[in-house]
Amino acid sequence: MAEKSISFTLTNKQQCFQCFQPIVEEFGAANGLKSKTVFHLTLVLDELITNIISYGYADHDEHPIEVSISLDRDTLRIRLEDDARPFNILEAPEPELDLPLEERARPIGGMGVHLVRNMMHNIAYKRENGKNILLLEKQLTQNGCDSRN
Repeated sequence: MAEKSISFTLTNKQQCFQCFQPIVEEFGAANGLKSKTVFHLTLVLDELITNIISYGYADHDEHPIEVSISLDRDTLRIRLEDDARPFNILEAPEPELDLPLEERARPIGGMGVHLVRNMMHNIAYKRENGKNILLLEKQLTQNGCDSRN
């Protein structure tokens, strides 16, 4: 029987993509997800975890980053939990994509958040017990594809 959920813990000291990519690919293969869906899943995780590691901590201590992925029929769910600075992805400004670089008022950036918002169907955030908890959902078709494709 295919594994319908996985959980793993990374730290801010690891080269995260190399750690979770094989785990996510194995989960996708076990559950019949299309390669494009697995690519989107790894891209979303890479963007979010890279942001946590790059901007979330004021110290140089090791911090856990907990990841859970589950598949319930046609809904792929991701839960990310970390003890970094509070960051609500839903409140982050959109990048100024319609303006030339020299005319943008805000610093360049925010493309990762923009990608995550556009690849996932539902996003929820809460801060609880000193931790960021990000919940993401992606609707799939019955053959394991992203329903937006």
